[in-house]
Amino acid sequence: GDSPTLGQWDPKRSPKLAVVSKDANASVWEGELPDSVAKAGTEFKYCLLVESKHMYCWESQGPLHRMPPAQDQHVLHHFNNGDADDSAGAALGASKASSPQAVASASSANDGLVEKRLRLLVPSAMCPVASKAASVAVVGEGPELGSWRLDAAPRLNLDESAASAAADRLFVGDIRSRSGAEFKYVLLLGGKVEPKWEANRPNRRFAVGASEDGAPPHHFDAREPHEGAGPAAGRPRSKAAAAAEEAHLAEVVEFAAGGDGADCCWIPWEHGHRGSAAGASAHPPRSIFHAFHWPFAEVRKHLKDFRDNGFDAVQLSPAQKSKHGKEWWTRYQPQDYTKIEGLGSADELRQLCADAQRHGVMIIADVVFNHMIVVAGAHEWQHAQRDPKKLTSLKRKLSEAVGPWLDAEDFQWPWFKMEGPHWDNDNRYEGWGNGEWSELRHCQKVVDLHNKHLKDLLDAGVRGIRFDAVKHMRPEHIGEYLKFLREQPFEVYAYGEVLSVDDSMHKEYMEPLSLPTTDFALTTYLNNVVLPTTTAETAAAGVRVSAERAAALDGIEVRRVSAAVSSSAGGPLRAPDTPTLAPNSVRFARNHDTVNNPGSFYGLSHTNCIDTRVVWAWLLAVHDGTVLVYPEDMLHPDSAPLLSRALKFRDRVGSKADASEVCIRYAAPKAAPAGAPAAAVSLRGPAALVAVTLRSSEGRVEGVCLLNLLRKSKLHVGAVPVRAGVGDRPVEELVAEDGSRVALQPDGQLTAGSGGAGRSLEINPRDGVFLSRAQ
Repeated sequence: GDSPTLGQWDPKRSPKLAVVSKDANASVWEGELPDSVAKAGTEFKYCLLVESKHMYCWESQGPLHRMPPAQDQHVLHHFNNGDADDSAGAALGASKASSPQAVASASSANDGLVEKRLRLLVPSAMCPVASKAASVAVVGEGPELGSWRLDAAPRLNLDESAASAAADRLFVGDIRSRSGAEFKYVLLLGGKVEPKWEANRPNRRFAVGASEDGAPPHHFDAREPHEGAGPAAGRPRSKAAAAAEEAHLAEVVEFAAGGDGADCCWIPWEHGHRGSAAGASAHPPRSIFHAFHWPFAEVRKHLKDFRDNGFDAVQLSPAQKSKHGKEWWTRYQPQDYTKIEGLGSADELRQLCADAQRHGVMIIADVVFNHMIVVAGAHEWQHAQRDPKKLTSLKRKLSEAVGPWLDAEDFQWPWFKMEGPHWDNDNRYEGWGNGEWSELRHCQKVVDLHNKHLKDLLDAGVRGIRFDAVKHMRPEHIGEYLKFLREQPFEVYAYGEVLSVDDSMHKEYMEPLSLPTTDFALTTYLNNVVLPTTTAETAAAGVRVSAERAAALDGIEVRRVSAAVSSSAGGPLRAPDTPTLAPNSVRFARNHDTVNNPGSFYGLSHTNCIDTRVVWAWLLAVHDGTVLVYPEDMLHPDSAPLLSRALKFRDRVGSKADASEVCIRYAAPKAAPAGAPAAAVSLRGPAALVAVTLRSSEGRVEGVCLLNLLRKSKLHVGAVPVRAGVGDRPVEELVAEDGSRVALQPDGQLTAGSGGAGRSLEINPRDGVFLSRAQ
């Protein structure tokens, strides 16, 4: 189970039962658990474990079991069938000694499925594709909701009687599921149009209750009025909570003097990194447009736009022949590495690369070498472990799907379902993801086929490679592919997707392989510290503490770090170390996994393109790193203008800088209630301003970016934060985006000229200004 006493989902650390009887039909296992371990109401699973061979057989059917009340001495459970657990008699608290509350709790835990009428309103103004939706899928946990598989999920149908002149559409259906199951709505748009998932809100939960006929309908991709703010640091916060935090602020917030006051928190960006610098053999791109699931021909049409916006690279989705289907995830289920098929032909890829080279844009291919096509669900593979004929049949099906180049013996056996903590522990290398990913075995036959695919991509003109699911491949195996790339007569950029906030996992690939990786910890940190509801102390605690909290949301334990917050009395706060993993780590405010996949993803699944636009601007403003921009954020009318300006600033200024000075300034706090103790009086209100100052190796200012983090208030900024004790600095002349000139004084004050009157820059809510060095 989830608690430490139940091993936190690690079978090796969990309490064990011993077999007491066995016959042809069943075996019985038995053991005693003290009340301190078996806390009443705790949910758990059973897992059959052959520890010496790393073989597991988890329960995958039916609901989780629940620990009974403490007074129950004997409990009989049924493997893989929680619905069959004894719910009467002493087993689950219905004895005479049981309290009525215990009986009710036991009954509630075993009620099973409930049916509800779900009603979903899709406003046309919010979702322009609403008029194309023929039905809506309810996709979520458990087989009743398709186990997150779109093709197996139940549907809501259009209520024709509720059509309105505004073209808002209402979808209705009776859905059965387990109370508390997480789910999302997905618009099914028909034809060749990609289904649209809810992306800008947390997962929903199937609530207890009967029909919702009399209740207001849900609203597609929006928080409902009854949904409150998320708790504690690292969890999603609602806009209502943010608005409450800013409610006391004036329409315009003034920032005048320097950066040495208590309203500042300095983020040490300019030197040092959490990991060693991963020195790639090719010069890394600075800004990548992620053409996620875009056909090659469509990418080709926009190459000039990409370059004009400051992108020097475009990343494609996997190019090989994959599982047939329109969903994005089918691209990540390879079927034949010898064919370029699905997003376009090999000829179309060559034409794209040739045009990209003329525009000065690198094409990066995404390769999936850890696993291949899914041919059966986890429950089928699990059943096959006990049925040799079934196993032979499934292996034959796998061989037919990946032939003639590979067969079933090129995959990892024995089968092991990778789930829960095994995504991140030492079992992550050989497990079958979700029990379904066909996990490839490392052998020369597989490596040769993969290298042939790499050669086909390079011959077409690809000059960058993204390795998918790197943390599930051993470093020495990734090293063989890197060796092949680095032996080419031209430079090939490469980076690896390491979906983790644990630095030690990244270092397995960064240090021995000089491979840049995806900086998920930085993403969690920045998305957290820009929130109005996050305290300055959280920002000052640093990225490692933020990562630890984010990992805890997903039940993952990373190395514990003490939060050493540094500040002088009444002075600014300082984070203990730089938040970046490496100077060339790959960074993003959100990406295709956090947007499209179910689950928490370190608390990032709640982010949307509107709220993260200031995070994108921050990432693009600093001098280092590679920024991978998600397409929706670049194209959405609410986020595109700021991102476009930040990209051009990065293209124009960033390459000239060698260091970034980053400071967060906080608005004035709410007035303390009369008689409040001194310890309860806050020194800082919500985060209001991020200031990024770019400097050359000689200390010259190359550019300044100022970002307003507030949702409603404008900022008037008359000074750029400057750290105390940095020595004499000259007056710097800067140019604003409108061509006007402003002088930056040594103390950070902004003036109309080197000796002119003070000048204040106005910044609209959730917007920014960019100043460049005058030529």
